[in-house]
Amino acid sequence: MKVSIGYLPLKSIEADVYMHPIRVEGKECIAYEPMAEEAVIALVTKHFCNGKVPEVIQNYFDEMDDGYLFSESNFDEFDLEKIENMDTLIVGKDILLHPRLNNIKKFLEILSYFGGIKIEGIRLEGIFEPSDPELAEIVETEKEVLPDEVDELESFDGSVVYECDDPKVVKQQELLCSQQFVIANKIKTNEVYVEGELKIIRKLPELKGTFGIILEVAKDYPFKKVTIKNKE
Repeated sequence: MKVSIGYLPLKSIEADVYMHPIRVEGKECIAYEPMAEEAVIALVTKHFCNGKVPEVIQNYFDEMDDGYLFSESNFDEFDLEKIENMDTLIVGKDILLHPRLNNIKKFLEILSYFGGIKIEGIRLEGIFEPSDPELAEIVETEKEVLPDEVDELESFDGSVVYECDDPKVVKQQELLCSQQFVIANKIKTNEVYVEGELKIIRKLPELKGTFGIILEVAKDYPFKKVTIKNKE
């Protein structure tokens, strides 16, 4: 099973399950809160690697506050069950732009080496691979790199849009959104100002949730809190 994380489900990639804050009807999607990728990947790594890792990493897993991470990320045990047969994790651009990328990579190293999951879309260093071929079954202790504690999640209350760089998904003048987004943001006209820039509302029936999508090349994490005003 191929699972993607950090890829907008509207994009054309070959995945069986899409993990992303934005859900699309007709595709198998697992939603979580924006910026929660570090927590989600930590929980996924523990799920696939628990009991298979050196003691120092196992101690880290044992001390993880799973309940807090599940609650804050809006990701749960049922979501883990949906990806039980995962053999490949495709890492999307959202992860590469995440402020906690370096720590996320540590979890991915563990997931790859001890969980046997193929990781695509990001270059890993293979920090758990022994340098001496004769020690193929031994992980050298100096290479046991523990992740830092998962960071607290930033709140994304209010109006939030996702910066997508694909003009096949959304046009420059558009604000792509769901009916839920229109209601949540009290949009009453077909045109609105997003951070002062005029956008035409285009509702997509299969799009679910309360995040809009605009055409923009993201320079950092692509979910942004914005001001939206109806055109008078």
